[in-house]
Amino acid sequence: MSSSDCVPCRYRVFFSRFLLLTLFLALPVAAFAKAEKRDAKPADKKKEEPLPLKPTRKVEFTTDEGTWLSLDVSPDGKTLVFDLVGDLYTMPISGGEARKISNGMGFNNQPHFSPDGQLIAFVSDRGSSENVWISKPDGSDPKQLSQDEQVEFASPTWTPDGQYVIAARESQFPIQTFELWMYHIKGGAGVQITKSKPKPDASPRDWTHAIGASASADGRYLYYASRGGFFDKVYNVSFPLSQITRRNRITGEEDVVTDAPGSAFRPVISPDGTKLVYGTRYETETGLRIRDLQSGEERWLKYPIQRDDQESLFTRDFLPSYSFTPDSKDVVVTWGGKIHRVNVANGEEHEIPFTAKVERDLGPELNLRLRVEDGPVQVRIIQAPVQSPDGKRMAFSALTHLYVMDLSSGTPKRLTNDQNREFQPAWSPDGQWLAYVTWAVDGGQIWKTRADGSGSPQQLTHVAAYYRDPAWSPDGQRIVALRSPRIAHVEEFDEFGHLGTMDLIWVPADGGDANFIMPAHGGQHPHFGPEKDRIYLYSDAGLTSLRYDGTERRVIVKVVGKSWFPQPPEKGEGNPADDVRLSPDGNWALAQVSTQLYLLAVPHMGGEAPTVDINKSVLPLSKLTDVGTDYIAWSNDSKTITWAVGSTFLRLPIDKVVFEKPKSPDDKDKEKDAASKPEPKPEPPKARQAKKDSSAGATSSDSNASAEEQKKNKPKPEEVAVKLEFPRHHPSGTVVLR
Repeated sequence: MSSSDCVPCRYRVFFSRFLLLTLFLALPVAAFAKAEKRDAKPADKKKEEPLPLKPTRKVEFTTDEGTWLSLDVSPDGKTLVFDLVGDLYTMPISGGEARKISNGMGFNNQPHFSPDGQLIAFVSDRGSSENVWISKPDGSDPKQLSQDEQVEFASPTWTPDGQYVIAARESQFPIQTFELWMYHIKGGAGVQITKSKPKPDASPRDWTHAIGASASADGRYLYYASRGGFFDKVYNVSFPLSQITRRNRITGEEDVVTDAPGSAFRPVISPDGTKLVYGTRYETETGLRIRDLQSGEERWLKYPIQRDDQESLFTRDFLPSYSFTPDSKDVVVTWGGKIHRVNVANGEEHEIPFTAKVERDLGPELNLRLRVEDGPVQVRIIQAPVQSPDGKRMAFSALTHLYVMDLSSGTPKRLTNDQNREFQPAWSPDGQWLAYVTWAVDGGQIWKTRADGSGSPQQLTHVAAYYRDPAWSPDGQRIVALRSPRIAHVEEFDEFGHLGTMDLIWVPADGGDANFIMPAHGGQHPHFGPEKDRIYLYSDAGLTSLRYDGTERRVIVKVVGKSWFPQPPEKGEGNPADDVRLSPDGNWALAQVSTQLYLLAVPHMGGEAPTVDINKSVLPLSKLTDVGTDYIAWSNDSKTITWAVGSTFLRLPIDKVVFEKPKSPDDKDKEKDAASKPEPKPEPPKARQAKKDSSAGATSSDSNASAEEQKKNKPKPEEVAVKLEFPRHHPSGTVVLR
């Protein structure tokens, strides 16, 4: 019950799984002219300083193998360049001791020789953020080509004329799709080749990644891997996910040239233009296939090799880069930590031995000494807290049991002595009873008990099932709830979602058979508004009301906002809110969007239900939270808003809420026009800074004053901290391992 009882909590867990951060912070190389350095004032120098991370440690070792080595062969066939632990190395193609050509704390990777062998292109965050760089083959004279601050790059390669570097550029979250860009070695902001969205209003499921480009030697074609979808194409995937696309660099026409069941990725065209090699999955392993572009004949070149990265976020492409030799007779590729040379004609391979001395500067050690608590266990979160009808008490669930506390004294008291796991208390309209649900592997029930703790709990339902979200009818005669089969809930893989299979039911307040109303269709949190005979519940379709027999269904209001989990919004209109609750008087609604709480007016106008975008509402709207909320509710008289964060219960009278200035239809049209404009090209950091500096003096004082005024006028809710402690369990017995 724990995670399914809290939609925002589930979203936080989902979100935290995506924060897989292992970032090397970079120190920039010299990027400013000597004249600028001489003329710069102390304040200007401070602006140009890099990130404050300084090397305090060093790791050194010698190795003859490495993980995820991206490499390339020089045009004369004599030299290999490859990356290892964030540094670049070169060595003879026959093998031997590798020479490190990069230094500092920057993470340098995916090197690629220019067609004339005079330069290498690579990806590096040495300038404080990841960008495309070029340098001489010995690492000297580095130059930053792209000028981005919050994007990622992968798979840099060259156009045959050596004038441009083509790289996959992944825009900042929430878009997060790779697109191909090309950057001239003389400068400029770059030119976009592919677009992730085929149309401006395309659904996220129709967005397309473009990554791992390889240009034909005649300059006519560009081959790359194209992959559609968003997060749904990262986890729990079904193949194929990507195929090789060929783009005509003259006409822009594109054709998909593979139909590999295990996907196709990391294409490489031979220097003589006659062969295509690409990676694919077969059964559980990855291999390289080779195609004769003249005859169309295709076969395995090498199987298996390095495992591909299809089920992850492929931030450094689906495979490490590999390369043909200049005569197109061999392919040099890495797997198993070693470098191998594979003959194209017969598939024979031999290892290219190498040794590399790794020397990496590291920042401060981040290991913290944390004391393991051995005192009482303190409750850090309360579940489903609800205020009593008279506003004097609060009921909640904590550590699987129900508690009631006076809001004035703040001392929680256990409500029952049962050993059942108790959740989601709901007050009767007269404040005399609390209904709640229980859960166990054998099934749960709906119960009620006296709110003062007297007497014994009474079981209201007769059939064991999974129940949730109980709510009393305004007349106190019925209890409405959601129900699904016991075994279905027991066998669920996890507790994320699964609302689509639940039914909406009601039971008599004195107990009896459950009465089926209708399938909930993903609806949750049934509650009541101004009518005694209509039930309200919320789903992605909007806030809906219906009668006890499931008829006369009406959508009251839809609320959307910029929430990016579990997927980005469809067609730019925003995702549905996590939860919406109508006030008992029917005039207001609470909406939870990306864990934040909003209050909005609900118009009653008949016809199609209005859609309220919390980012540009034309109705009275107020954002009530900054740090988010776990649970939301109304007082019975609609005069007080309540919510909870962790173990703190908060409430705010509605007459103290300050509303944002509504936006006129003209303002909405202007925002729509602005949103439809193409995304501006990235500007060099100096240009961005110049714009900021030119406008800072005119606007900083006004914006600061406005922010301070908003902060001053924002109402402060009453906070009630819930303090509960329990004895900590201390294991006893014999230590087996120490």
